[in-house]
Amino acid sequence: MRSKIVAVALFSLLTVGSTRSRAADEPSTYKEYTAVSERQTLFKLLVDERIMEVVIPGEPHEVTTTYYLSDLKVHNQSAEFEGAVVFDQYGLTAGGVTIAYDEITDIRVSERDRHPIVTFQTRDEDSRRVSRIRQGNLIEPNRKVVVDDDDFIRGFVFSVTGDIEIYGDVNKDVLSLFGDVFVGPDAVVRGDVVSLTGRVDVAKDASVYGEVYSGKKGRTGRWHRFRRRDNEVRFDGSASYNRVDGVAVQNKIAYSDSDSLLPNVWAQAGYAFESSRWRFDLGLEQVIMHSPVLAAGGSFYRKLASDDDWLLSDRENTAFAVVACEDFKDYYEAEGGSAWVLVKPIRDLTFKGGYTYEETRWFDAQPNLWRVFGGDKKFRDNFSSVDPVLREVGRMAIDSFDNAFIHLRLDYDTRDEDDPFDRSAWAATGILEWSHPDISSDYDYRRYTVNVRRYQKLNRRITLVTRGIVGGSDGDLPMHKLFYLGGLGTLHGYKHKEFMGRQFWMVNTEYRIDFPRSDLAASLSWDVGQISADNGFGREDEVRHSLGVSVYFGNDFKLTLARRLDGAEDDDPKFYIRLAHVL
Repeated sequence: MRSKIVAVALFSLLTVGSTRSRAADEPSTYKEYTAVSERQTLFKLLVDERIMEVVIPGEPHEVTTTYYLSDLKVHNQSAEFEGAVVFDQYGLTAGGVTIAYDEITDIRVSERDRHPIVTFQTRDEDSRRVSRIRQGNLIEPNRKVVVDDDDFIRGFVFSVTGDIEIYGDVNKDVLSLFGDVFVGPDAVVRGDVVSLTGRVDVAKDASVYGEVYSGKKGRTGRWHRFRRRDNEVRFDGSASYNRVDGVAVQNKIAYSDSDSLLPNVWAQAGYAFESSRWRFDLGLEQVIMHSPVLAAGGSFYRKLASDDDWLLSDRENTAFAVVACEDFKDYYEAEGGSAWVLVKPIRDLTFKGGYTYEETRWFDAQPNLWRVFGGDKKFRDNFSSVDPVLREVGRMAIDSFDNAFIHLRLDYDTRDEDDPFDRSAWAATGILEWSHPDISSDYDYRRYTVNVRRYQKLNRRITLVTRGIVGGSDGDLPMHKLFYLGGLGTLHGYKHKEFMGRQFWMVNTEYRIDFPRSDLAASLSWDVGQISADNGFGREDEVRHSLGVSVYFGNDFKLTLARRLDGAEDDDPKFYIRLAHVL
């Protein structure tokens, strides 16, 4: 019995040893498992301030197509570059390849040099699982996307030209290529929030776990963004200097609600030492709707007003007054209030309409105010370019009459905020003002201006800038509402505000060359315009011309030498310095 047990044990050991030896001698019997990536890249978008690259993988090499954002045209159903549709309602077409949005199952956002890289991926697993993944995503290529507060999106939210509003919960990224994105209060986004060319607004009480990229304002991390938004109460101090108020100092406190649940409120107060007047501005504006933007507001103020603000800003005018005893504006005091409604139906278009009531008051200029340079030169009188008899009539009207008017304003601007010469763009402004006794005004007139500017890139170094302005009126325009031409910002080479009238037209053209590897640029300009004191242009209303040459140091410092071409005796060239871009 014992011998049988020993025999069985020996047989078992030999069997196991033989098996192990055979396994060691025959490694080819088993294959090592290698994991295969379940995601494949369909295409990538690489974007910076100037270009968008579309990268499509392929054999033997990937295909890269570069588009300049200055050539981008966004329509309701498509986005095109130089007339070629790249994104339509079905998919992407670039480099001879077409990819449908239906193939996208995943989106990944990364960065290169603080610019976004968006990778669109698909999966090669079984069709049932891929179908479930795609159903968890929300893709609306050309329509506005709204995720309500009781919605939960398991995947990502993606649109090409449509805006996106998030009030609920999104498990992955939120991406609009060419639209705006708003993440509302209490909304949750567990991925990144991206708009390549639009604006991104994130409410203070929203939760964004990833990063935020906005093509309008630049990229910022989550914590930096939240710190900036916590600073909702701002204190600002400012000072101005002109020949009526002299030195005027003001302090401003403003509250802005990033969620737009509460109104934006501001209060500004200061004192003007030469005119011995307190200046103030109290106002609020409430955002009613985000997409399209709808807001309403009002203000109550006492300010030193000027209808020459379109020529230059108070800051630039202050610099000229302090340094060179040159004040290019004419002034009157306006005390009253205004109420308005603002609508922004699309990204670059803003409409504002409202009602204003003002009590006006005349102030004389102070000729002997302090300045750095100028010798014995004195500041000119207020409205000095007006004939003395008409000036006295206008002064009495400003002191005696109150003005109330309904105003409508339309602004369209596709320029780059930091560099208006960066790409081809449009900028247009239309203003209509109606004053009548039926709306508690002592005046009866209608006044309008239309200002259209075109920045046309001829190539990387050359830009043709053209501005056309038309102004007209009917009724009895007061002196401070008349149109003035000549000199700074209008017909260069002529005396400042040499001509006045009730209607005018003007065209300014500038041929600008940017020098490589520098902030220098040079330009040749031509100004032409006509103005009439009547309701129509007559033979006596001469068309005026001038030519000029300019040198730019950056985009905010410009030297110009211009000469009038009407054959006048005083036709010596005039020299101009500008501290801001105004066309």
